[in-house]
Amino acid sequence: MEIYLIRHTTPAIESGICYGASDVDVADSFDTEAARIKPLIPAGPLEVYSSPLQRCEKLAAALFSNYIKDDRLKEMNFGNWEMLPWESISKNALSKWADNVVFEHIPGGESYEELYNRSIAVLEEITATEKDTVLVTHGGVIRCIVAHVTDTPLVDAFDISVDYGHISHLRVENGEIKVINYNL
Repeated sequence: MEIYLIRHTTPAIESGICYGASDVDVADSFDTEAARIKPLIPAGPLEVYSSPLQRCEKLAAALFSNYIKDDRLKEMNFGNWEMLPWESISKNALSKWADNVVFEHIPGGESYEELYNRSIAVLEEITATEKDTVLVTHGGVIRCIVAHVTDTPLVDAFDISVDYGHISHLRVENGEIKVINYNL
């Protein structure tokens, strides 16, 4: 079984803005970025799931004729911090979160552990189907899945680089998931 994790293309938002679960559109470079990704997707029957946020759903629609929206594939919910410049968020609040980044709930949002749990729930469900699958999703979800597969401590998952339009290829053999190619 093959699994492909595709991060959305560049979002239409200024650098330095916190936008996890916000429904940010894609940048003007979308068509060029989607065209670069398309030939990297294998032919053949694929089950395709997408975050319902438009930056993922537009890519799923551009690459595939059918896909299923799954709310669990959304990016981390930064709650009260959504759409704020990072520099405007209280240093104390950022420090409190950074000191316990895995378990600390962002006000009105979620913890990184909650993002991890819903990401891994999706992974477990799709591996049970034994069908080749694509997830069109966000950097946080991909980091959680790759950290899980590689036994990387969740606190270190932020060190996993996932660029816009990045594809990770996983393979499931004999119940074991392996990273085949981290950056197609």
